Amino acid sequence: MADDGMLLNFELGDAPLTTQVKFKGGRWRDRVKAQASVKKTQSTPQDDANRSTKRQRTDDGPYDRHHKAQRTSANGPSEHRPPSHAMKTGLISSGLFTSNPTAVTDFEEQKQEQPEEPAAPSNAPLTEEAENFLALGLSRRLAHHLASKLEMKAPTAIQKNTIPQLIKEDSDAFLQAETGSGKTLAYLLPIVQRIMSLSVNDDGTPKDVKVHRNSGLFAIILAPTRELCKQISVVLEKVLRCLPWLVCTTVMGGESKKSEKARIRKGANILIATPGRLTDHLDHTEVLDVGTVRWLVLDEGDRMMEMGFEQDIRMIVGKIRQDELLKKNAEGVLLEGVLPSRRVTVLCSATMKMNVQKLGEISLEDAIHITASKADMEKDAETGAVESHFSAPSQLKQTCLVVPAKLRLVTLVALLKSTFARRGAVMKVIIFISCADSVDFHFDLLKTTAPPPPPLADVPAPKPSPHTASTVGPAAYITSLATPTVLLYKLHGSLPQPVRSATLQSYTTSKEPAVLITTDISSRGLDVPAVDFVIEYDPAFAVSDHVHRIGRTARAGRAGKATLFLLPGSEEGYTSLLGTPPPTIQSYETVLQKGLAGPVNLPPPSTSEETEKQTWTSRAEALQLHFEQRLLTKPDGDNAPPPPKHKAKAGKASRAEKPKEDPLLVAGRQAFRSHIRAYATHIGEERVYFDITKLHLGHMAKSFGLREPPGGIGGGVSRRTHRPTVKNGMATGPGGSSGAKSGGGGGGGGGGKSWDKEDGVGVVDEDASRRMREKLKNLMNASSEFNLG
Repeated sequence: MADDGMLLNFELGDAPLTTQVKFKGGRWRDRVKAQASVKKTQSTPQDDANRSTKRQRTDDGPYDRHHKAQRTSANGPSEHRPPSHAMKTGLISSGLFTSNPTAVTDFEEQKQEQPEEPAAPSNAPLTEEAENFLALGLSRRLAHHLASKLEMKAPTAIQKNTIPQLIKEDSDAFLQAETGSGKTLAYLLPIVQRIMSLSVNDDGTPKDVKVHRNSGLFAIILAPTRELCKQISVVLEKVLRCLPWLVCTTVMGGESKKSEKARIRKGANILIATPGRLTDHLDHTEVLDVGTVRWLVLDEGDRMMEMGFEQDIRMIVGKIRQDELLKKNAEGVLLEGVLPSRRVTVLCSATMKMNVQKLGEISLEDAIHITASKADMEKDAETGAVESHFSAPSQLKQTCLVVPAKLRLVTLVALLKSTFARRGAVMKVIIFISCADSVDFHFDLLKTTAPPPPPLADVPAPKPSPHTASTVGPAAYITSLATPTVLLYKLHGSLPQPVRSATLQSYTTSKEPAVLITTDISSRGLDVPAVDFVIEYDPAFAVSDHVHRIGRTARAGRAGKATLFLLPGSEEGYTSLLGTPPPTIQSYETVLQKGLAGPVNLPPPSTSEETEKQTWTSRAEALQLHFEQRLLTKPDGDNAPPPPKHKAKAGKASRAEKPKEDPLLVAGRQAFRSHIRAYATHIGEERVYFDITKLHLGHMAKSFGLREPPGGIGGGVSRRTHRPTVKNGMATGPGGSSGAKSGGGGGGGGGGKSWDKEDGVGVVDEDASRRMREKLKNLMNASSEFNLG
């Protein structure tokens, strides 16, 4: 029979036959590891020979340029050796200067541009020969007090245009000027002058009837934050020292309502309040009489609208307007003719946004627009529109640093170290960070771990404040021989009010070089003297917030610097929104070369030998490895022998005890999660520059000292201060109350766990999560209190 079939010839080769091994059951990580192990044992020498010996480098960064001599030799390329510090410890850290995205900006072109002459200060007081407070309509007594006690001899431009208008006219006003120009005194001085006129004649002689604290409430000033309320109160109290019969007081959240009611009952002429607490007093405090109120001032109006106070402001304006305006007070003092004949509303803001216009529609009636420039005021009066856009003070020097995500932390340390390299050059620095968790982490990371030195025998040790024990501490890494002591401060909205007030007061009065790590809670209205440098480590959530942040320096004609950290790529386009003249764009290399020119002072038990390398790149790698190893250090007591194993009770499964982790590592993971969530809250118009889908989570994790990004980024709001306990199968909080067995998402996919098993961040607060979702829904187009605390 003929063979007409197909002949198949199989080439088996000399290699032994291998069988496909498939693993089932267990965790997927274990299956992948087992599969890789089998594949490795089955590999043949031919496979190893065909495999490429070296991965192609993707860039030509500074690491490649500085270590090129180590990688090549006369005989050809040699194997890449790990840095010497990695060889000492046995751990190898991933390269900081490899696989980084390329910057879009041409830095060489930036260097070739000739520096312009420093601009004249735009918010400085006017010359004393040209203008003075006496010529603006203030009494001689008040003007002399400003010049002699407060050392204010000449007004600023906004004060010059505002004070006469509010003294002579009774119309509403929209007050707009750049940060640091003196808006607070611009509306306070006319109010004090007109109230003082009830007791003092124009020639300075006293009248028959003197107004005192029980004569009535004449002005209410609203501010968005407690810190700003306190600051306005301090400024007003300094002004009223020459008028001791007039009294001001504050009502704000975080204080005792009982003590506030007692102060209101005793009497006050000017009340400074936050919107929420004032609303509560108007509803429940009967002794609060607004019948004599002539002025309502809304300071930082755009910020109040962003924080969700619109309904409170509507209620406050309605309550004040519905009461009849009294022409005489309870003592029979005639108020007509001296005080305004109608209720005057003054709205203050450094920026013009849609929410400010909406607030103006709620509170203003036929208002006049007052700016620092007469030309702008005349133009607005002719056109009937407000088109002024205010930017930073002209004398403020702005810089943008393009820094890859992996190098952010070491670049920040290098920048701070070079800032304090010369003694007295910079006294106070403010670092703005996006969220409270990140503030806590960076404060703990940069704070020294060394015990305080023993006090001298002849010098009594200062008594530390109990409120600042956890928010103030000496810094490590950034000190130098010229500046051996630098104090670290932290401030955010999640701290108790007494702690916030004490921390801000300590930072304001500090005589030592100081660094304040804070959120946007410190960006509005705060006037801290001698702030020379502002660092935006995380970009603001809107350009208007950026203007307020950098406005903490270069105030009242002083010089100042501001630096903004940006990632390479799309974030570099953000500089086009920062106004004119555009900020100078620099590469991180210049900062690292300057800041890491010498060894870094590491906190004990580490020594500076780790950073005593030949080049700034090796110092940067050693510093990054130090941070990573510090987070991986086991807490004290973890090396103790394990406790004896007990038999599990009947009916209950035994659970292996989780090994302890360093609290700094747990804080770093939580800070990373909160930072990524906050990154997604940029306003819609600016998300083209801050696209979270382009964010490299692995690279960003290294900026928090983490070897890999943790999970649970979408886990929601959690109580981070307490670990849960389990009673009868129910997770309970710190007070013992039981919650649901499944929370609102313990992992990235919202996996229904009552706590995060990776680091034990706490029980998910469902009510807080629901409130936060509602708040984000209303405030998605602007930064909110979620970003602050």
